[in-house]
Amino acid sequence: MIDFDFVSPTKIYFGRGKEDLIGDILSKEGAKTVLIVYGSDRIRREGLLPKVEASILAKGISYRELSGIRANPVAEKVREGVALSRKEGVDFILAIGGGSVIDTAKSIAVGFYHQGDPFDFNLKKAVPEKALPVGVILTFGSAGSEASSSCVIQDDEAKIKQGFNSDLVRPRFVIENPELSFSLPKYQTFAGISDIMMHSLERYFDPSGDNELADEWALDLVKSTMEAAKVLLNDPLNYEARARVMLNSTLSHNGLTGLGKPFFFVVHPLEHALSGYLPSITHGAGVALLFPAWAKVKRKENEAKLAKMGRRLFNILSPFDEEASIIAIESIRDFFSSIGMPGSLNELGLTQKDIEPLVALASGNGTRVIGCYPQSLDTEDMRKIFASLLTK
Repeated sequence: MIDFDFVSPTKIYFGRGKEDLIGDILSKEGAKTVLIVYGSDRIRREGLLPKVEASILAKGISYRELSGIRANPVAEKVREGVALSRKEGVDFILAIGGGSVIDTAKSIAVGFYHQGDPFDFNLKKAVPEKALPVGVILTFGSAGSEASSSCVIQDDEAKIKQGFNSDLVRPRFVIENPELSFSLPKYQTFAGISDIMMHSLERYFDPSGDNELADEWALDLVKSTMEAAKVLLNDPLNYEARARVMLNSTLSHNGLTGLGKPFFFVVHPLEHALSGYLPSITHGAGVALLFPAWAKVKRKENEAKLAKMGRRLFNILSPFDEEASIIAIESIRDFFSSIGMPGSLNELGLTQKDIEPLVALASGNGTRVIGCYPQSLDTEDMRKIFASLLTK
């Protein structure tokens, strides 16, 4: 276990009707002018946004709105939000939605005080030094951005999707009412579940640190999420299953399941190349597709951990790690398939001609590896992983 500093300052307001408290919460935070960031008009049609607006106004707080945030959020909307916030004297940002909306809010928060382009942070050209406070009303569990230090934004023109990490962008609070996720489409629900699982599995497989307790937490959280997914397949309005997914989203990416380990993800950077190349790809679907392929390429290096994962998640009985690890990879691929996640690049509209552009994006045109030694991915590893996902 390495030395570490850990903070998870985000206050969680969890349960039915908790969104009704938003005016009181923002008032206690000292907010005077709030920028409300959201995606589609779904939250207006279903009554959430009008309720939030009324609650805010009742406390004498003014607000402005930035809508139209899409999945795989773009730098263009961040720039628009920064300009609007400066013009209107915004002092607090409220994200209503999932990971894409929250990451847009976070990027606006640090961009507000930055003299350059807000995408500089994602390109590692600048380090955040100050940020507007951010709060969240979570409408579905997925990215875990509601309590994390991560912020991933995309530049469509450059086909670059990249993140930065800073405790400055950890939200002050998150309101989590599982009922707000009831109207979420099936595909988005299960893509979100896949992302939740991967946030803990990425930490579990990190080879650069060792913390048995964190590993146990990670596997238990993944198992809990899988069990909820099985319920939601047949009962999409099951409150307890929705509640488990929403809370697990938060706990899977606030750093808890990676305590005592460095922060090195492998599958996520591969997916960032994938959805950076083709923005219509849902992030959770991308990581669900890539994880079994990565595990197969790096099976020998991860044999013991794959075997342990298989025994815990799928009750694999083989006492032999080699056999158990092979079955584990097949089992998790089958699970992702059972919840409707893609099994090949072809299903996403990609073919052989797309492999080299994907490798170039993932490797920075051959200038970088992904992950850390001894399990880092070089250009050839990336090529093997992407190519293995083409149907013959």
